[in-house]
Amino acid sequence: MALLLQPRCRCRALDRAAGLFYTGQTLTFWTVKGGEDMRIVTIKDVAKAAGVSISTVSRVLNDRQDVDPGSRARVLAMVKKMNYIRNQNASNLKQLNKAAIGVILAGRSNSFLISMAEDVLEAGRGTGFQFIMEIIDEKANPFLAARKLYMEHRLQGVIFLGSNLEGQENEVKRLELPQVYATIEANHIDCAHVSSISINNRRAGKMAVGRLIELGHKNIALLGYFSKVDDSTGQRLHGAVDALHEAGLSYDPGLFAEVDFTLASAHEGVKNLLDQGKKFTAIFAASDIMAIGAIRALSDAGLKVPQDVSVIGFDGIELTRYLVPALTTVRQPRKQIAQESVRILREMIDGGKNSHVLLPCELIAGESIAPVKEG
Repeated sequence: MALLLQPRCRCRALDRAAGLFYTGQTLTFWTVKGGEDMRIVTIKDVAKAAGVSISTVSRVLNDRQDVDPGSRARVLAMVKKMNYIRNQNASNLKQLNKAAIGVILAGRSNSFLISMAEDVLEAGRGTGFQFIMEIIDEKANPFLAARKLYMEHRLQGVIFLGSNLEGQENEVKRLELPQVYATIEANHIDCAHVSSISINNRRAGKMAVGRLIELGHKNIALLGYFSKVDDSTGQRLHGAVDALHEAGLSYDPGLFAEVDFTLASAHEGVKNLLDQGKKFTAIFAASDIMAIGAIRALSDAGLKVPQDVSVIGFDGIELTRYLVPALTTVRQPRKQIAQESVRILREMIDGGKNSHVLLPCELIAGESIAPVKEG
């Protein structure tokens, strides 16, 4: 789903869970299809590949009849093969006389990223840019989405919220637009048009589990997923293992449940651990949503938080303050990440250098953790 948003308008959330926003502007919808080639294909590229002139391609696309049948067939074949996307909105955007910035949000049910998207729009007020948001599934291809937005709206740059960069270095480099990755560390990608702003996720995970260890917990279940260095979200659990090792404790793979950023997945993950008879006194979840799903699974099993099991989440979403018990969590500086994302991207669009920024995070004390019970 693509939303054309004006930063000067105050955004009202119609459905925060689904990530739908309305600003009185036009909403356009499309389905993003798969494809291996992430390069931006122009009408010139199609003409060259088909061995015809640009004007011939234009006539074919406009369904003109004054085209040789053989040339028409070659053009249509190249359009399909190269996944050419026609820029239907270029004339409208030219009339608006505003530069466009794309915002790709990966995760329809991720309330932290949805709130950050609002913060990005707020930070963009008065900049003269119009923001076009694309909301995709967590596992969808963000680069294909960005490429389509570019072809539809001639973007000047892109802000990615929550994308996974593991194994995606080539796609990042081939998308030749100024890019800022918010909440994702991208300093391992040596590319002048790529910037990032995030926290040190590994250090944050270590801090969270270190707090549980201070309270005497040794058997700590981990929810989320592990990753290589180029997926910073997955580094949270690596940090948790670091904390265990530094305390002289061993990591038990049997206390790990691989789950995604949904309530249902986390609930099922903890339920499976309990059904297997796994013994743990605390849980570190890689997101607050995971932590909430975990608490429900514990409650279903007759266990109380924090009396029987302590739970720490991650992100610091607003809901955590209103849970019973209030959730202890690692809070990311959401608004600052959003503001810096807009600032850095504007500087890059104006010819400035790229940058990779790490911001501090903090452990917010709640009521969901307690010292381990003796015995």
